[in-house]
Amino acid sequence: MYDTHLHTKPFSTDGEMVLAEVLMRKEETGLGIVLTEHMDYDFPPPAVYAFDADNYFKAYTPYRSDEVLLGVEIGLQQTVIDKNKKFVGSRPFDMVIGSIHAVCGKDLYDLSYYQSFPDKKSAYDAYLKTMYENIRDFDDFDTLGHMDYICRKAPYDDPFLHFEDFREKIDPVFMLLAERGKSLEINTRLFGKKEAVKEMEILCRRFAQLGGKTVTIGSDAHGAAGVGNYLENAYKLADRCGLTPVVYKERKAQAIDSL
Repeated sequence: MYDTHLHTKPFSTDGEMVLAEVLMRKEETGLGIVLTEHMDYDFPPPAVYAFDADNYFKAYTPYRSDEVLLGVEIGLQQTVIDKNKKFVGSRPFDMVIGSIHAVCGKDLYDLSYYQSFPDKKSAYDAYLKTMYENIRDFDDFDTLGHMDYICRKAPYDDPFLHFEDFREKIDPVFMLLAERGKSLEINTRLFGKKEAVKEMEILCRRFAQLGGKTVTIGSDAHGAAGVGNYLENAYKLADRCGLTPVVYKERKAQAIDSL
């Protein structure tokens, strides 16, 4: 198995583990790994999520192999499309995750985002509308990161992303991803919550129904203890939904079971 979503310091601002710790966990677990540091241009201040790509490749290329791949997680915002295109095309990344971390100029980890809407429905609608617009207008990524990201800090009694409540916003996202041959990420950060797993399976089944073929699977670990968390559960979920787990090497999808 591959853990295709990992953050290390000093390249990810919120990274809590160094490469040596990741490599140790790799040996302990037998996993392949993809490092995906944050590049989120114009992120709402005061946070800054950016790194020097030259230093990243200089530091990590000696460790690069079929089992240690170098990727990036880019923040998708309409205001930074050109910057993202230039950055992604400037370096030989193996894999590019496209993620929504900010909406309407607000950090989705900031309570003020949710307070700017009258209810959960409108806050989540804005998130999914932003997601669709960004993947419509920016094509240079491989997999859509953590679709349920908004659920992590949402201050509602029921924070989960229920497909039936947001079908009209989710279906266009899935159809566009499928049409363009993109993957959907199964992010295991919330897999300690049964409801999150249930809803992710519903989303994956719908993605497959609308023509989606592949998923990437990642822990989104920022600390060594999280590397590989719940990956086996996620691989089984993908199988139940008829989706093929892949890893990207040199921006090309390869089925995990064919490696």
